[in-house]
Amino acid sequence: MPKSGYFYNHKKLTIKIITSIYLSLSTQSAYPQLFNADQNPPTVKWRQINTENFQIIYPSEFESEAQRMSNILEISIKRVAVTLNKKPKKISIILQNQGTTANGFVQLAPRRSEFFTTPSQSFDYQDWLNSLAVHELRHVVQFDKLTGKYNFPPFETLALSIFGISLPPWFYEGDAVNTETSLTNAGRGRIPEWSVILKTNTVSSKKISYSKNYFGSFKVFNPGYYQLGYFMNSKLRNDYGKGIMDSLFTRMSNFPLRPYNLSNSTKKFTGLSTRKLHAETSKNLKEKWENQLRKINYVKYNSINRRKDDTPENFLFPTAINANEILYLKESKASTPAFFILKNDGKSIRLFNIGYQETSWFSYAADKIVWDESRVDLRYKKRSFNVICIYNISTRKAKQLTHRSRLFAPAISPDGKYIIAVEVSTSNQISLVKIDAQNGKQLGRYLSPQNNMLQMPCFNSDGTKLVAVSITTTGKTLVELDLKSGTFNKLIPYQFQEILRPVYADGQVVFKAHYNGVDNIYRLDFPSKQIFQLSSAKFGAYNPSFDNFNKRILFNNYQVLGQDIAQLNWQPQGGKNIKNIEDTYVGYADTLFAQEGAKNVFDSIPAIQPYPTKRYRELSHLFNFHSLSYVTTDNSSGVELESDNKLNTLSFYAGYQYNNALRKSAYNAGLFYKRFYPIVSLTYENLPELINRQSVVNGQRVFTPVTWREHEVKSEVTFPFSFNRFNNTYSAGFKVGTSFTNRYNIDKPFRNLAEHIWFPMHYQVSASRSTRRSSRDLGARWGQSFSLTYRHFPFDETLAGDLIVLKSSFLFPGIIRNHSFQAQFNWQNRSGQYQNTVDIPRVSGYSYLQSAADPYNTLFFTYRMPLFYPDWELGPIAYIKRIRAGFFADFQNVKLDKPFQPRTYGLEVRGDMNLLRFYLPNFDIGGKLIFLNEKPRQNPIFELVASYSF
Repeated sequence: MPKSGYFYNHKKLTIKIITSIYLSLSTQSAYPQLFNADQNPPTVKWRQINTENFQIIYPSEFESEAQRMSNILEISIKRVAVTLNKKPKKISIILQNQGTTANGFVQLAPRRSEFFTTPSQSFDYQDWLNSLAVHELRHVVQFDKLTGKYNFPPFETLALSIFGISLPPWFYEGDAVNTETSLTNAGRGRIPEWSVILKTNTVSSKKISYSKNYFGSFKVFNPGYYQLGYFMNSKLRNDYGKGIMDSLFTRMSNFPLRPYNLSNSTKKFTGLSTRKLHAETSKNLKEKWENQLRKINYVKYNSINRRKDDTPENFLFPTAINANEILYLKESKASTPAFFILKNDGKSIRLFNIGYQETSWFSYAADKIVWDESRVDLRYKKRSFNVICIYNISTRKAKQLTHRSRLFAPAISPDGKYIIAVEVSTSNQISLVKIDAQNGKQLGRYLSPQNNMLQMPCFNSDGTKLVAVSITTTGKTLVELDLKSGTFNKLIPYQFQEILRPVYADGQVVFKAHYNGVDNIYRLDFPSKQIFQLSSAKFGAYNPSFDNFNKRILFNNYQVLGQDIAQLNWQPQGGKNIKNIEDTYVGYADTLFAQEGAKNVFDSIPAIQPYPTKRYRELSHLFNFHSLSYVTTDNSSGVELESDNKLNTLSFYAGYQYNNALRKSAYNAGLFYKRFYPIVSLTYENLPELINRQSVVNGQRVFTPVTWREHEVKSEVTFPFSFNRFNNTYSAGFKVGTSFTNRYNIDKPFRNLAEHIWFPMHYQVSASRSTRRSSRDLGARWGQSFSLTYRHFPFDETLAGDLIVLKSSFLFPGIIRNHSFQAQFNWQNRSGQYQNTVDIPRVSGYSYLQSAADPYNTLFFTYRMPLFYPDWELGPIAYIKRIRAGFFADFQNVKLDKPFQPRTYGLEVRGDMNLLRFYLPNFDIGGKLIFLNEKPRQNPIFELVASYSF
């Protein structure tokens, strides 16, 4: 894992940092490859099971599921590996139960996999951990197939580099989705909603470039590289057989440093580069989807909402709150999620901005809105929570009802007095929990039958019953809970359908499913237990609600710019029986399923005796050496041996570098212990130093080189804090550190050169707050941050002086949406040994200024604005998504009694882009024109600006 921030103070660049962050991809889809160095609370008691192919590490309360997964993993790995013809090495699987995010990843350096065990409220129709296992095991096989020659200590960073350079994310994630779909009766490849954005864009546009589909756009909603990769990989397997994956991986593995390795290899076996493969896939999909549209006889539904412009926006979960107003949740590329009320005249009124949700959701009744939000732990980021929030429309006040809870998809009773939500415990016990809508106090609990996963509950009109989705290994169903008796009743047989968002309508249940191959709204007739199709959407209909005031069904109708609000007149006996409906789904998975033997891998899991278990002791696994990495600093280069244990509690490195300027060796080592609340670091360096000492001889200035070696030991203790509430994120921290320096082998000693520096101290306190940003925002609408640092020599009798530094930043909304205004003020006061230290940012173009006076304060004003979103594809060289501009004015040594004039000012034009078809990093490249506000006037200075982010 890369060391950054307070974990690593060295200025260095390694292959590992670039590639591991390049592979650290986070999306809102399930299973993103998310690498992190976070920890669990130290109270978690870990155990382990060792099988032939796996070491399963898990919390003690997860014993039952750990035993089941041990068996699942052993059986599944054989089927998962077949099409790559590779038996992977034994790997550690860590079952993470403290968080509330449905997720998973496989990584190298160190080699391991983590399964986040809490199921989502919107995953496919099979057991969550089963599906996760098949997907992540495919990544294990991919790593070993491509990098098996190198992915063992101490070359795991090298292997990770090869993997990251060779394979774009769409390829390895698409292949993993292929696997989860072809080896089971479910998988995301069988869900129309999962690919609706790609389908809509493909059918509605003449041509969408490979780069736009892959890298995304600010102008439209994009499918994501999971979806793109699924269909491109499926095209390969459909046209060239299941052996094509083995052929591609084998060729890339034999020559891993081949430029554009994947594209070159696909062209070798198919005649198609990746760009041409994308074109052929898009052409094929368009033909199939247009043929599907001709079969379904879709209806064009008028949109109730108005769109002001072409900004991609979703008007989600339309809910009538009276005869003339509709409540909805808007998600947009130009603004953060918020509740709105749509009036009859088409105007919308914003109510309240909300925070991050694992799955978009809210429920309304009695003038109250309830929803769930994610909350991070103050310190241990492997632990997170899902809390219930409530907003009163009449009083315009919001409140968080629960704290440190694991509650999802809340439904509020018709009288607004209580709430029922799905709870997933740390042992994966599934329940419906009843809480008071005033204070969040728990009032009752209903255990799920057979501990089946439950999704998206909803009350009936009198609050006596509740309907929800239930999931098992054999599919999904609808269940009804009688709140008085506490009994569950299954309403329909389990089936392989992506059933979501059930609601009551005049004593019947309306829900979303895809019986005809397109997501539509369906009606369950209680007396006959028959299901009828109500809508016939072109691309997909979602999120139904019953408008009792106007006797209609409100729902979301997906269009090119996102989810619109549409309506259906309610007909209690209306719709077409699904027995008479043709399933028109474009089944790219069908061929893949046949290639894999047309058999669900989970149908052949035998029952076995429990595996033996034992305690997993952290102290016995503190060190895990995995990589020997190449490192560079200013004038040095060398190697570094790195260790990171599997629970992320101890990181260690030891290295050697050769200083090319001084032609001498340097050594370093560092240890970072992160199990408990303070993060403790201890680093050591032994390095050569050189200064040019200035003196006056015979009236002339003379510079004399002085060299020495020095030992330096540094120690630091950090107390980090961070939390979020609604759409605000807060962080704070305190750190204290010291060091000891011993200088020796001084070739030309002089009086002012201290041979020992005894424990100088530094302290830093910091805090920040910022609002959530939309994808188009160039900065948070509101944000504040500051840090205060103090350094001095309390224990050294030979050295004196101190340094105090204040850095602050303030963000404000610009004149127009997505514009940003930033003000920064920095100040320092110094004395003694710190007299020549400059620890605050300097003004732009400071090296061109005539006056060399050091700053004691700086003040910066910056205004940034997006200009346009071109989506320019410049071949394989660059893909430019956004052009933006900015104006700035920089002040230095500001005094209240002097004229307020900038020292420098200017403008800049920059572009956000991807280079050389790499998904990450994102590059920011442009030019900056700087004017110097001093006499005599000088020509403006032009600087090239180039930076990147992950």
